[in-house]
Amino acid sequence: MKHVASILLASLLLACSPQPDYEQSVREFQALKNDGDLEGLIKLFADEPTLNFGPLGSIEGRPAVRGILEYDLALNTHLEFGDCATDGREVSCTVVESNDWLRTAGIVSITYDENRFAFGEDGRIESVAATLSAESQQLMGAAVGEFHEWAVSTRPAEYGELFSAEGAFVYSRANAEKVLLLLSAWQAE
Repeated sequence: MKHVASILLASLLLACSPQPDYEQSVREFQALKNDGDLEGLIKLFADEPTLNFGPLGSIEGRPAVRGILEYDLALNTHLEFGDCATDGREVSCTVVESNDWLRTAGIVSITYDENRFAFGEDGRIESVAATLSAESQQLMGAAVGEFHEWAVSTRPAEYGELFSAEGAFVYSRANAEKVLLLLSAWQAE
């Protein structure tokens, strides 16, 4: 009987314990990103997170997530979340993003129809899946295509430094600074 009472008490405590407020965690992510707090952002992520950007690719693991966060922060990325909805351990929001890369390329902002954050049992972010709006995909595709064409033909050595030996773009603070310099030169010509 004592064993049954212990199980019942444990079940009651689990049922009554407060569940993490996942939407609040997403708002914290937004605030930390907009404030440029890299270490605060890193703490929000699980040990092996995944970020999926649809046709732009995906990254896995804390070192890669740190790199893309450093890159975004160096570009002064600003996020505005809206229409957030929680379903279990997932939160989906629309997002408007602006940053120095976009502004330098002549784009005011881009919109994500959905950013879906999935949380682990420990309340940390396990994955983020971002879906660009069709209009933003067109804007980004045109800007990236024109910039790529210009960079390959006029600054191949500098442009090549942005990629790994395997040809993958390297996300880092240093690369963000290099990209902005190249973008400025492209716009000046």
